[in-house]
Amino acid sequence: MLTGVIEGFYGRAWRPGQRLTMLDWVAEAGMNTFVYAPKDDIHVRARWRQPYDHAQLDTLAELCRATESRDIGFMVAIAPCLDITYSDPAELDLLLRRMDQLIGIGVRQFSLLFDDIPNELPEQDRSHFPSFAAAQCHIANAAIAHIRAKGGGPLIFCPTEYCGRFAGGDVPGSVYLNAVGRTLDPEIDVFWTGPEIVSPQITAASLAEVGAVLHRKPVIWENFHANDYDIRRIYAGPLGGRDRDILPLISGFITNPNNEFPANFVPIRTTGCFLNDPDYTLETGLEEAIEAWQPAFAYAYREPSESMAIGEIRLLVELVYQPFACGPEVDRLLRVADSLLATQRPDTDALEWRAGFAEIEALKDRVDTLFEHMTEIEDRDLFHAFHPYLWEAREEIEHLLAYLAWLREKPEPDARFPGGERIHNFYRRGFSVAVQELLKRDREGRYYHGA
Repeated sequence: MLTGVIEGFYGRAWRPGQRLTMLDWVAEAGMNTFVYAPKDDIHVRARWRQPYDHAQLDTLAELCRATESRDIGFMVAIAPCLDITYSDPAELDLLLRRMDQLIGIGVRQFSLLFDDIPNELPEQDRSHFPSFAAAQCHIANAAIAHIRAKGGGPLIFCPTEYCGRFAGGDVPGSVYLNAVGRTLDPEIDVFWTGPEIVSPQITAASLAEVGAVLHRKPVIWENFHANDYDIRRIYAGPLGGRDRDILPLISGFITNPNNEFPANFVPIRTTGCFLNDPDYTLETGLEEAIEAWQPAFAYAYREPSESMAIGEIRLLVELVYQPFACGPEVDRLLRVADSLLATQRPDTDALEWRAGFAEIEALKDRVDTLFEHMTEIEDRDLFHAFHPYLWEAREEIEHLLAYLAWLREKPEPDARFPGGERIHNFYRRGFSVAVQELLKRDREGRYYHGA
């Protein structure tokens, strides 16, 4: 089964040295594939017809050799979907020439991406193909035939409907996916992200349904840790929302993680553990990953062997945990804070309220210490990857504690926080905030209009 990492996000691509480190992480996690598909490489998508120049090709050749030395498969993506004319033989010829250039440096595995485009056949192709799916399958089938003739493979196809939502929530009824299942060469694998682009859960039942429509087991394109859709967040926690009963129903599991390279150690490590360890649990996988990650947090100006404590790294991870959850201890403390704010005029002298306040105060102290210690680590890329998110966490916990301390002072019923003596630079301003303030939302982020 194909397992590994795809550099497939929108945004600044990883540096060559970071990719080499990622290959080590992939190998150490027991996975076997690296897919090169950064949207920031214009030759992947916008200029798919143009060959790489010598310098760019040399960089890819070095990466190809590095994968071979680690016994990892190297797959390169091409995404002609923005403007290809499916019925033009010259367009297909350009695509195959691009593949030949990559085959010339040792690449044998490819992915064709037709994601994130309108789900309709271009007008100039409508007299040539019965459907959008048929046009895409024509290109993919020609590509796999060419790759086979050159002694390569496999090929993974990313459909335009790559999740349940894009199929209208009705995978069995999708005309597009059914056509792909009937028409696509049976040896071509198909990417699938689950019910959503970023899926809280992927179940065995949903994958059995997809497999029946596609007439093959899908390859999971895992977006659980991807953050290119929300640059205000980062996800350094373990893989969740998937049980190992999905593994017999897939032919691959390729994760597309955070843009910020240094934040990906725990996501990659726990993904590999999930795929390879029958006894994997989220908790044990996380603890093993943090322990393995600790040497990266070595201090710059202390003893060479001294690193940040495991508990501090755990707090860092819990603060930027998963797309749908904070870490369990941070989540518990947020519920404590919520209970302190549950009534308009809380009894701040009550033992339970005072105990809760002390816990939030202790959390603030821990976050402050974590921030200070992160500034002292030697790996500056690691520090800067987390700095904006940790800065925000520190500001917000200070904000929360300041408000609770104000309540403890028993302000008058008509008093407002903050008062003139308090500096409230944590209040968010700017265009994005102004737009969001125009739209009323519930706690799940869904908009509504009216009272």
